[in-house]
Amino acid sequence: MTVQGTSTVESNLQKVFEELEAARKMQDDWMNHGVDFVDFYVEDAGGDWLEKWGKCEEELELIKIKQVDVEAVKVAIDLSDFGQAKLLEIALTSRCHTSECDRPHDSPTGQEVKQQRLSLLGEAIFGAVVTDYLYREYPYLNCDAISTLKARLADNQKLAKFAQSWKLKELSWRVWSGKEADKNEYNKILAESFEALFGAIYLEFDRNFSLAENWLIQQLIETTVSEYLDLTRQPESALGNEEKRREVLGADMMDAIAIDYLYNRFPERNSSQLSRWKNLLAAKEIFPKDFKAKLGNHYLELESNFSRTRDWLVDNFIKTAVDELEDETGDRLQ
Repeated sequence: MTVQGTSTVESNLQKVFEELEAARKMQDDWMNHGVDFVDFYVEDAGGDWLEKWGKCEEELELIKIKQVDVEAVKVAIDLSDFGQAKLLEIALTSRCHTSECDRPHDSPTGQEVKQQRLSLLGEAIFGAVVTDYLYREYPYLNCDAISTLKARLADNQKLAKFAQSWKLKELSWRVWSGKEADKNEYNKILAESFEALFGAIYLEFDRNFSLAENWLIQQLIETTVSEYLDLTRQPESALGNEEKRREVLGADMMDAIAIDYLYNRFPERNSSQLSRWKNLLAAKEIFPKDFKAKLGNHYLELESNFSRTRDWLVDNFIKTAVDELEDETGDRLQ
């Protein structure tokens, strides 16, 4: 062992020895002075230190015990060979979002930032999957019905129900603080967990849209859409509806591709920054007139191949536009 290594070991042993001695001294003081021993260790002995101490111990114990059960998650989502276990841990790990948290104004931790990024990605890909499925499976469904159905499927309450069907609440790790969240907040948290999980699945599939889409359709979408037969059973629409349908399709493809590109190009940026830049891209005058409908047409011409559509859109519009935005703003997404 090197001199430096020996020194490190000796230093660590010394720290352990000092901590043991401090613990023994505290125990002796407790035995000799009873509860008054706290006066030796707590400056505000008459305050609420004991209550806070107990609460900290409870939270620490929760953190030690409650962890993401990765193997159980794999079984729940029917992907036993899921290789990137860390993505599952990130997707299902976050602190509560309620205003009742002990430190509601703290900036998010690194783990929370990653979870929120995954949720943003999952939300965008989920929307594109739903619209693509409705467009293909219901050729007479008008654009308003497509938008209505998508909104119902992407509603926090519905996504929370999806999450509960997989018991994500039991399988995830959350440090709950303060009062119990209200129903809306509870649904929001579960919905974000579901979106983050789907984002993780999309990445596990190496950003293969078709694989992620097939998985989602088989697991949830196909059976859930059947609950809304009143919307899906519509008479053949008037002429001109197809162009509007393709516009809805193109809009969701554009959002998904933009978020997918920004997520991968800027791995250190949080979800708010990525959303802001997606909106800046949409506001830039880089797209031709009626571009969303044209993008929908192009996607169909490429036989609904998301990867080829993504490459075409990024190479011809998005990459250059992002480069220009960086030069214009000078913030480089900071």
